Amino acid sequence: MNKDFLMRFIRFGIVGGSGIVVNSAILWFLHERLGLSVALASPVAIAVAVVNNFILNNYWTWKQRRKTYKHRFTYRLMRYFISTSGGAAINYLTLIALTLFFDVYYFWANIAGILVGSILNFFLAEYWVFTDRPADETEP
Repeated sequence: MNKDFLMRFIRFGIVGGSGIVVNSAILWFLHERLGLSVALASPVAIAVAVVNNFILNNYWTWKQRRKTYKHRFTYRLMRYFISTSGGAAINYLTLIALTLFFDVYYFWANIAGILVGSILNFFLAEYWVFTDRPADETEP
């Protein structure tokens, strides 16, 4: 494991921490203040956190690749949403399963779901979303 990879992994974790705060705050607001069910509030909270995380990851975690990104911003955003959909599904299903079947408080169930999906999200971001283009390849 090289130093750059380790630094990206650490930054990804820090960004993920901010995503947990964003996700939890949105989930709490939609559920506790607006009265939405956890099942309806969670996908909205996940989507807002995904956008937050993409922007921070794009401009900080993988900043050294900024001039060599293989894909344009909107295409990377689309790929990020696709790549995080697996982690988001894991997050959502864990949240629903823990709250419905094991009576776990929704906040802790949500945190558990986020943590389970995070490793998948890092590797998809590293090797699919924020990829470098080869030096001899022109931008699409």
